[in-house]
Amino acid sequence: MKLILLDGYSLMYRAYHALSTAPMSAPDGTPTTAIHGFMMMLMKIIEDESPDLLAVAFDASRLTFRNDIFDGYKSNRASMPDDMRPQDPLIRELIERMGITLIEKQGYEADDILGTLSKKANEAGMETLIVTGDRDSFQLIGEGTKILYTRKGITDTVIADEEYIRERYGVTPAQLIDVKALMGDSSDNIPGISGIGEKTALRLISQYGDLESALAAADTGEKGKLRERLMEGADTARMCYTLAKIDRGVPLETDVNDLKIGDLSGGAALMRQLGMNQALKRLEKLAGSHSPARMPAAGKAFDASIETFDDINAFRARCDGVRSDWVSIAVTDSFHLSAEGCDLKLTLGGGDLLTAGIEPVDGIAAAKKLLDGAAVRYVCSWRIKGDFDDVALMAYCVNPQRRAFTAAALSEDEGIYGVFEASPSLAIKKLADIYLEKLKSDGMLALYTEIEKPLAKVLRGMEEEGCLIDADALRKQGEEFRAVTQRLEGEFRALAGDDSVNINSPKQLSSLLFEKMGLPKPKKTSQGYSTSAEVLENLAPDYPICAVILEYRKYKKLESTYIDALIRLRDPNGRVHTSFDQTGTATGRLSSFDPNLQNIPVRTELGKGIRAAFIAGPGNVLVDADYSQIELRVLAALSGDEAMTNAFNSGLDIHRTTAAEVHSISPEEVTAEMRSAAKAVNFGIVYGISDFTLAKNTGVSRAEARRYIDLYFSRYPKVKEYLDAAVNSAREKGYAETYMGRRRYIPELASANFNVRAFGERCAMNSPIQGTAADIIKLAMIKVAGELARRGLSSKLILQVHDELLIEAPESEAAEVESLLRECMESVVELPVKIVAEVSSGSNWLECK
Repeated sequence: MKLILLDGYSLMYRAYHALSTAPMSAPDGTPTTAIHGFMMMLMKIIEDESPDLLAVAFDASRLTFRNDIFDGYKSNRASMPDDMRPQDPLIRELIERMGITLIEKQGYEADDILGTLSKKANEAGMETLIVTGDRDSFQLIGEGTKILYTRKGITDTVIADEEYIRERYGVTPAQLIDVKALMGDSSDNIPGISGIGEKTALRLISQYGDLESALAAADTGEKGKLRERLMEGADTARMCYTLAKIDRGVPLETDVNDLKIGDLSGGAALMRQLGMNQALKRLEKLAGSHSPARMPAAGKAFDASIETFDDINAFRARCDGVRSDWVSIAVTDSFHLSAEGCDLKLTLGGGDLLTAGIEPVDGIAAAKKLLDGAAVRYVCSWRIKGDFDDVALMAYCVNPQRRAFTAAALSEDEGIYGVFEASPSLAIKKLADIYLEKLKSDGMLALYTEIEKPLAKVLRGMEEEGCLIDADALRKQGEEFRAVTQRLEGEFRALAGDDSVNINSPKQLSSLLFEKMGLPKPKKTSQGYSTSAEVLENLAPDYPICAVILEYRKYKKLESTYIDALIRLRDPNGRVHTSFDQTGTATGRLSSFDPNLQNIPVRTELGKGIRAAFIAGPGNVLVDADYSQIELRVLAALSGDEAMTNAFNSGLDIHRTTAAEVHSISPEEVTAEMRSAAKAVNFGIVYGISDFTLAKNTGVSRAEARRYIDLYFSRYPKVKEYLDAAVNSAREKGYAETYMGRRRYIPELASANFNVRAFGERCAMNSPIQGTAADIIKLAMIKVAGELARRGLSSKLILQVHDELLIEAPESEAAEVESLLRECMESVVELPVKIVAEVSSGSNWLECK
C-alpha cells in the first residue's frame, strides 16, 4: 500500500509564487493562480505515483502548542497575500469535492499531522511519500517514508531519502532536529543559540551525535566563543529542540486506512465555474484512469445476443437488414473521424448488441443506413447528422455543471456504470430514459426539445460549412504585426538603454525595470518582481517603457494565437471549421475550439485585420446581425423596471439616459465622462459589480463609485429589487433560473466562507440574465436556419459569436437574408422590452460593421 501525504499550505504558497508572473482569474474575477498551480501539482502526483491512499494536511490556525512554549514562534510570518486569501477556501473545497481527505487539528501544525500519519502508516507496513516544500519535514524521513521536496516552483522537485540527507548534510534525518535547535530557524522565528550557524551546528551534531551530548561536551570539547555560547545558550537550545521536533502523536479521529481516494471527477463542476479549462481537461483524463473501485451493477449478464464484426462488409450487410423500434450507439475511446481502431457499439430495440472493431468512417457509413430505419435513436455527443436524442445534451439541460458529459461519466453519475462496462450503447438508452423523466419532472423538457436538441443539428451544419479565410490577408497582417513588434522592440531598447535585455524574458524585464531603472516596485514574489499586465498597466501612465512592453505583448499574442493558428487550421478549400461545444459553460452560452473563434478581439483596432480575413466566397457576401445590448434588455425585462424599459422601447441611448437619471440632468447635459461611467455601471450591474471594481474601471474614488451605484439603484429601484430577489430565490431553491427555465445550481450560496458565498451571489444575479440571453441567441439560430431552409435559399449560417450571427449568402439573396435575419432575431421571443438586431453586410467580416 502506498500513502501520499501533502503539506497543504506549503504547496499552496509554492504554486502561488511560481505562477505569480502570469496571474489567472475566474470569469467573475476571482483569482485562481494558486488554485491552478496546486491542482496541477496534485494531479501530477496522482498520475506519477498512483497512490492507494491520499490526504492533504493544513494548519488549522496560527496558534499551536508551540506558541505556549515560546510566544514568539512564527510571529514574524507575513499575512497571506490579499489575492491568495479567496483561493484558500476554494482549494480546500476542490480537495474535498475530489474525494480526497483534508485533515487539520486545532493546536497542531500540518507537519505534526504528516508526522503522525506517516508513523502510523510505517507501523502498518505501508510506503509513505510526503510532498512538501518545507525542509522541516526532512526529520520524518526513515524506513518506509520519503519526501518529495519541491525545491523551487511547482516542477523542480527531488526525492529526499536517508541517503539524500546524509550526502547533503552529513547527518541522519532525525539529527536535523538537533541541528535546528542549535542554529535556529529565522523563517519560524526559532532563535537557536546566537552566533551558531548551519555549518557549526552540523559539525557539532555530526561529532557529538545529538544536542545533549554537544551541550555536555561544550566545557571540555570546545573553546573560546563557541564554548561560551553553548554553555550560556543551553536552555534556549533545549526549548528550540521542542519547537523544532514534529509531534508524531497527534490525537486524530482519522485512521490511515480511511484515506482512500474517492471520485476525483467531483471537482470538475467547480473547476468549470472557475474557468480552469486546462486543469479540467487533465482532471477528466485522470478521473477516468483513477476512478474509485466500482461494484458491478446488478444483472450485468444481459440477456442479449452479441454479434461482433471485424469485417466492414459483413457489418454493413448486417446493418442493412435491421429494423428496430430504437437504436442507441456509442463510440468508445476518444472519437474522431480520422482515428483508427474505433470500437463502435450499437444496441437494438430487442436488446441485441452489435459491435464492430473497425475504422469509424466506415462504421459510421454503415450505421447511417441502420439509423435511417429506426424510429427513435440515442447517442452521446456523436457529431453526425440525424434526428438523434443526445443524452449528453439531455444531461446538460438537467444539470450543466456536471464533471463531464461522456457516456462513462454519466453512467457513473446515475449508478449504471456496470451497464456501461458491459454495453455502452445499452447504457446510453438507459441514460436517455433517466434524463427524459428528470426533464419532465423539472419542467425542462422544452429546453431540451426546443432549444438544445434542434440547435445541435444547426451547429453540425455550421461546423461542416466553416468560414472562408483569406490566408494572404492574414500573412500580410502578420507581416504588419511583426513590423510593429520590431518597431516596439526598438523603442524598448532605446528606453531601456540596454540592447542585451530580452523583452520576452520576465526575469530580465524585472531586473531592468525595478533594479536598474528603479521603477516603483510591486510586491516581490519568489521569482522576483512581477512584470504582469496588471503591474505594467499601473505603471504605464508614468513610465513609457511599460506602455511599450504592453503594446508589444498585444501584437505578439495576436500573431501567435490568431494569425498563425487560422492559417494552419484551413482545410484544402481554405475554410476553417471550428467545433462548437454545447456543454462547456454553466450559463448555457456556447463556446468553440480548434480554433476558438469567440475570443477574437472583434471590437478593437488590433482585431480588425483578423476580422477582415474572414471573407465571402466568389459571388457571395457576408451578412452579419448583432443583438443590441441584449443582456441589459433582458435585465429590464426580468426586473420590470419601468424607467429602463421605457428607455429601450423608446430607442433612447441607454447609457446617456442612465447618466441623466443618476445625475438628475437632461440627456443633452450628459458629458462623455458621465456616459462612460454609466456604461460601466450598466454592464457591471449584470455581473454584480462592486464599488471597488467600478472605481478601478472608471478611475474614480471608491466612495464616489459607491455613491454612483446607490444613485443608480435609487433611479432604477426595481433592478435592485430583482437582483436581491434573484439571490434569495437561488439561496432557497439551490439554483438560478433563466426565462426559459434553464437552471444553474449554486451550492456556493450555502458556504460559510464569505468569498465563496459572494461568488455564489454574483452567479445568482448574473446567471438568469446571461443564460436568458444565451437561450435567445440559440433560438434565433434555430429559427434563422429553419427559415433559410424553408425558403430554399442557398445562404448558410456559418458562425455565432456571443450575440452575433454571420451568414454567407449569394449576392442575389443578400437583401432577403438581411431582412430574414432581422425579422427572425427580433421576433424569436416575446419580452416586454423591444429586442433589436443590427444588421449589415460586406465582402468580409470587418466590412459588416
